[in-house]
Amino acid sequence: MPAAEPERSSLKRTRNSAGEDAEPKKPRRSARNGADPATATEQTTQVKKGPLPSPLTHKDTTTTDSKQSTVSPSTGHRAENRNFTPLSSPPPSRVGGLSSPHADTQPFSQFLPPARIVYEVADEEAEGVWGYLIPATETSDVLVLKKRAACPVPSGLAGKPTGRQKVSKKHWEKAEEKYEESKSLNGVPSGGYLLGRHQECDRIINIPTVSNRHCLLFSENKYGDTIAVLEDLSGNGTYVNDGFVGRNKRRELQDGDEVSILNEARFVFRYPRNRDSNGFKQQYTILNQLGKGHFATVYLALDKSSGMRFAVKKFEKRSGPGERSKIDGLQQEIAVLMGVSHPSMLCLKDTFDESDGVYLVLELAPEGELFNWIVLNKKLSEVDTRKIFIQLFQGIKYLHERNIVHRDIKPENILVMDKDLNIKLADFGLAKIIGEESFTTTLCGTPSYVAPEILEQTNRRRYTRAVDVWSLGVVLYICLCGFPPFSDELYSSENPYTLSQQIKMGRFDYPSPYWDSVGDPALDLIDRMLTVDVEKRISIEDCLQHPWIVGARPVKPTDSTDGLTGAFESLDFSKRKPQRERTLLSSINEIEVKEVIATQPDGPEVKVFKKNPRPQGNGSAKGRAEITVEPAPDAARDPKEFMEMGGRGDEVLFDEGREGESRYPEQTVQISETPLPPPK
Repeated sequence: MPAAEPERSSLKRTRNSAGEDAEPKKPRRSARNGADPATATEQTTQVKKGPLPSPLTHKDTTTTDSKQSTVSPSTGHRAENRNFTPLSSPPPSRVGGLSSPHADTQPFSQFLPPARIVYEVADEEAEGVWGYLIPATETSDVLVLKKRAACPVPSGLAGKPTGRQKVSKKHWEKAEEKYEESKSLNGVPSGGYLLGRHQECDRIINIPTVSNRHCLLFSENKYGDTIAVLEDLSGNGTYVNDGFVGRNKRRELQDGDEVSILNEARFVFRYPRNRDSNGFKQQYTILNQLGKGHFATVYLALDKSSGMRFAVKKFEKRSGPGERSKIDGLQQEIAVLMGVSHPSMLCLKDTFDESDGVYLVLELAPEGELFNWIVLNKKLSEVDTRKIFIQLFQGIKYLHERNIVHRDIKPENILVMDKDLNIKLADFGLAKIIGEESFTTTLCGTPSYVAPEILEQTNRRRYTRAVDVWSLGVVLYICLCGFPPFSDELYSSENPYTLSQQIKMGRFDYPSPYWDSVGDPALDLIDRMLTVDVEKRISIEDCLQHPWIVGARPVKPTDSTDGLTGAFESLDFSKRKPQRERTLLSSINEIEVKEVIATQPDGPEVKVFKKNPRPQGNGSAKGRAEITVEPAPDAARDPKEFMEMGGRGDEVLFDEGREGESRYPEQTVQISETPLPPPK
């Protein structure tokens, strides 16, 4: 039985961008095997000298070399004067003439007619043009790619929750949908340019096989120059120079690269005539440091041209293990932020890839993280929590409709914009774009907030958008009571379950007195969000319609018996009001406002917070509660008295020779004449 031939890939080999050098191709195997060893080296050397190698021909063909020095005539025969076909292409002329580039394949754009000048913007620098997307056919106009002022997206475009409104069941969901409709007409676009079938795309391609949001084009600043980046959002196929990009992968575009979508739509990318050469330090001035994390440092920066203040997230460039995952997370965050535009999403204004690090210029959040707000206030009221979660539910619904899962929702990644509790969801470093029916398998997130399906073994780990609902349920629990539902502090002989076991089993309750003042509708919503069974877990759309969100009135005794019974059946009373002492986040975390910085004359002040400062004089760990020891009963005793009582055995207080007379001086002993009561 003959051996099976190896399967050949159906993907085309990527063509190089214009100006890129290509490696010279090896001669065919038949050519190498049939070549004379004496002349093989000479022929190979001859091919390498030529800028555009041609296939070799040998003795069994009808052609010979035009150079007499490489092919000698047979002995005894006279050389005939013939017009021979050359064995290889002649060397290009050094003076005048036309020659092809060194690469043996070029972008499709070289076969297009010369670019029309009419599509170019007159003042490219003033209008912020960083590229042109030119259709290969005349079916559509040229898409001019400009730097768009996507920051900030005003709050309240999807409704203005106060936390006290009583609205219809679908009020907040309709408000989100209304924002989507108005956005397509006169709303704030995202920083990047979307290509696809959806109406919000900048270039709509009405072909059934094209995804709703097929690919994304955006600009980055790298080493003082502006570059264009293509991010593939679809698994159907996005190609650059016939090379497959791949979902969630990016490709830096060169001038003249061809972008193809399923062979249905072809475009040629062109840079403007005058490319921007301003680096980060030429455009921004760093004023103060706002915070520092594991991977990045956040600064307050001033835009020199406009005078506006922004938050700048700087990632240091390091080498070593684990650095690749940081870069991937950073690129993912840039791609997600460039492709979204919503009042509940933090806005990315610009990016710079410089030699000393990567800079993300972000919208400024003057009030800091929601975590700081919880610690300073110990917990939040139902009204304030409801106002926050209406915005969060709307923002997550927006992401899920675009097949984006955040995967790291926690109070530290929710930023408070003002004292009215308008919030922005941030930190998309772990976000992932998934297909309609696809699952993700990466272990990610923060331990206390991850869903149980994420903690499964690798071969069984399958999860979808529902992980964000679980994380939101944990945050909702913390806001209303001030401590997390799952914690290692709950481990005891009566409750021998670790943190991961508690999450997998969904073991949590609402201890008294912390939850006594919280209504049952809020507890019901948390129960539905923290459901271990993914199929039974509430969806983000149903969260927006929940009675606690829309302000529906609770069940009253005057209601019908059926309605009252149905309401009680949905409540799990076994979790309610167990007597248990819990540790508040405010008692183990110390947050203080280190500095208040004034920004614009009419703008809000920016608060700089200091988390868990290290106490002076001891070695307590950062973020841990200081261990205090209760004073012993003898703490107030006079040391001299203690020394006098020391020695061999106990000091004799009463001398047997003297009846009832004390050895201590009379001024130190007061004898009471009142007899003591008999012991009970």
